[in-house]
Amino acid sequence: MLELLTAPLAAAMLMQAPALPDADLTSSEATPTTPVFDLWRRPELRLGESQRVIAQVCREVEDWSAFLTRFDPAAFQAFEFWADEQFLWVKEEFDAPQARLFARRGSEAAAALSAATPSTRLELEVIVREMHAGRAWIEVIAARWSERQTPEGTVLHAIRALDLMERDGWSLASDQLDRALAPNLPGHVRAELLRLKGECAAEIDAQARD
Repeated sequence: MLELLTAPLAAAMLMQAPALPDADLTSSEATPTTPVFDLWRRPELRLGESQRVIAQVCREVEDWSAFLTRFDPAAFQAFEFWADEQFLWVKEEFDAPQARLFARRGSEAAAALSAATPSTRLELEVIVREMHAGRAWIEVIAARWSERQTPEGTVLHAIRALDLMERDGWSLASDQLDRALAPNLPGHVRAELLRLKGECAAEIDAQARD
């Protein structure tokens, strides 16, 4: 099974910044989005086009080389993001944010990203500005808080559930997953937690038949 985060480490990483300001709490999540993965795999197909993505804030990058791009640190801030498809209770996913995006210093987008708490799920309007050194250099034009979030509590309960599943504590793991499922979660997050809960139920049934 994939290596899990410890609960203290996850809590520390998910509690490093204030919440987004109220002005950014709007969303149009029903509109189709482009996965962050796709922007990185085939960015040349979308060069110069406005795209809407949903991603999870990881951290601000304090130091980077702009090479020959327009993204000079004096003019831009850089942020790393987890893809929306990544489950942050799995260590390999937590350790591998999938995108580095840039926002112009002093812009509303930069202010919103700077204020976001790690793991906050944001709806972003982005543009692939250029290709350099084999990667896409992407600017964030606007950032809005998505209505459905995966809160810290859900991540911590999922971590505990997976740890219990590793130790055959199926009933206790199922209880942790019930707690993880309590908030208004993104659909794919809920589906994955329900899949894990189904594993627990199958094991509990199997033990009852023995």
